[in-house]
This record gives sequence, C-alpha cells and structure tokens, in this order.
Amino acid sequence: MTWGSRRCVMEVRRIRADEGAALREVRLRALRLAPEAFHTTLDEASLHPEAEWHDRAARGASGAYEAMFVVDRGGGLLGGMIYTNALADPPHDAFISSMYLDEDLRGGGMADALMQAAESWARAMGSPRVELWASYGNQRARRFYERHGYVLGGVDEPWERGGGSSLYVKDLESEVRAAD
Repeated sequence: MTWGSRRCVMEVRRIRADEGAALREVRLRALRLAPEAFHTTLDEASLHPEAEWHDRAARGASGAYEAMFVVDRGGGLLGGMIYTNALADPPHDAFISSMYLDEDLRGGGMADALMQAAESWARAMGSPRVELWASYGNQRARRFYERHGYVLGGVDEPWERGGGSSLYVKDLESEVRAAD
C-alpha cells in the first residue's frame, strides 16, 4: 500500500534483506520512545550485534515462516514495523509482535495497513488464528487490536521489571466464514 502527497510518498511493504541497519534504527527508536509497550528493553536490544539485525532483516524479507513489514518513509528511513511468524507444523498458528509506528504517522491509516499486511500474510500461510501480546499499560494498542477483531485470550504474563502483557487472539477462520 502506498500513501503520499506531492512532497512525500510512503508505503507499507515487506522489509528488504539489506535493511538491517534501518531495522535496528526503528526498533531501538521504538524501545526508547515507548519502553512500556515492549517486553524487550532498549538496553537488551542495544547489545545485539550488527550481524543479528542483518539476519533479522533477511529472515523477515524471505523467511519461509516469518515476515516483517515496514513503513517506508523513503530515503532509507523506516517509520514503523510489524513482525509476524507462523508455526512450521500444522495448524500454522501465526504470531504478531514488535508492532510500532512513529508518533507522527499514527491516526492516518498506516497502523491499519501494517496490521492488514501481517494478517494477509498469515492467511496466505494458512494460519487459522493470530496471537499477539499487548502490554498492560498500552491502552491505545489494546483498543487498536480490539478494533481489528482481537479478543483477550485469558493469559497474562507479568514482567520481572514490573508491568506485563495480555494475550490477544483473532480467529481468521471464523472471519473467512463470516465473509462467505
């Protein structure tokens, strides 16, 4: 999907294998600006070697059971990301994590486009359902997930540093049946 004006064109697309440095930049920015939203801390992620970021980008670009979608601001800058993976063995349940969007891009449909990209990929993988975790204090994300049809899955995970997250689940098969 592409958005833009005469001055700026942005698109939601799958990450490219050569974007490890840009992935590191957007992920560390997410952890710095919204630490309460993620289980991983900025300190932990900052310790990952450069090769790991390049490996993550390569797997997200063409992995058999994982994909990463990004908001491309142009000029090598990423303004958001979402990671998804599916189990290799049936029933291929999918998992979404690390969703982030720069503050100035929120409210304009980009988050919806990221979610749509991840869910479309999960459907193409044959995933019957998608799971994700939302931190206790991230009410905006929780409302967003609920608006997209996710419901609480009845599992909470407290974090050692305080806070925690709740499991959210979306049944993709019932969504398809309802559309028929």
